[in-house]
Amino acid sequence: MADDAPRRDAALVALDWGTSAFRGWLLDGSGRVLDGVRSGDGSLRTSAGAGTAAERAAAFGRAFERLCGGWLAAHPGAPVLCAGMAGSDHGWAEAGYLDVPGPLDGLARHLTAVPARDAGGADVRLVPGLRVAGELPDVMRGEEVQLLGALEDGEDRPVAVVLPGTHAKWVRLDGAGVAGFATVMTGEVYDLLRRDSILARLARGEPGPVPSDAFVRGLDVDAEHGDERGVLALLFTARTLVMTGRLGPEDVADYVSGLLVGSEVRHGLRSLADGPVAVCGSGSTTPRYRLALERRGRTVRAVPEDVAARGLWRVAVDAGLVAGPSAPTPILEDQP
Repeated sequence: MADDAPRRDAALVALDWGTSAFRGWLLDGSGRVLDGVRSGDGSLRTSAGAGTAAERAAAFGRAFERLCGGWLAAHPGAPVLCAGMAGSDHGWAEAGYLDVPGPLDGLARHLTAVPARDAGGADVRLVPGLRVAGELPDVMRGEEVQLLGALEDGEDRPVAVVLPGTHAKWVRLDGAGVAGFATVMTGEVYDLLRRDSILARLARGEPGPVPSDAFVRGLDVDAEHGDERGVLALLFTARTLVMTGRLGPEDVADYVSGLLVGSEVRHGLRSLADGPVAVCGSGSTTPRYRLALERRGRTVRAVPEDVAARGLWRVAVDAGLVAGPSAPTPILEDQP
């Protein structure tokens, strides 16, 4: 086998265990995906009914064996690296946070080991989250490995990475490190408006997979009136435009999405230096943010969500859990 040929033996089980979803990958000795699993067994469902830390740990261990037991049986001894809410205070074990600003290579030096009794005997390590301290603190957990993976592709480094979602993250970069980040609750507010607000009574149908004319209209309204009136006032226009026959009920959801994303992007760009922006999100959210950013003159690089597997591989290599390129001596620190 040539030196640069991929090694197909399994080397790492990589997990992104979020609040509402579980994603896992079996990676070979070159960090390439051999197999994958997706499930709705997020941390909330997994920990439901578990009142103590010991009960939660046992529940996570059972879910882990059910979802990944086949991989563990076929590849005994393969290390397991897990990011996401499994490392929170209501997860498998508490993995703590690293303060920013700081370099991302610090993630590998502060892994937390899950006791073998709670992991079916497997060697499981949890990745810490990132934290902004100060008067207005902020946190992320799980997005840090997406961020690291997004920076691994060798292209021109962006000045920021935007991670859309229920709680979107705007991450400012400084070379190989994180200068700071902010969380924006755009996705959650959008869901609440569509489900429980007066606008929900008007809306008909579901948003399409690509940005519609109604979404662009929302972007334009925010661009023209957002600074003067603010997004809370503009949201009410979704009602008055329908009342006056100038917006169809089937367009309400996309129009509201445009207002919210437009406002988020308008404010987010104020703290960024000039330069390209990477967007790492789902197939439905990335095109919306890309369009909003490009209409404000930014070059955008789209990064798939599954780049988390690449980020987990990078952490595993840096920690010496796998023999990747330039793998260092294994790191033995288990607590942040």
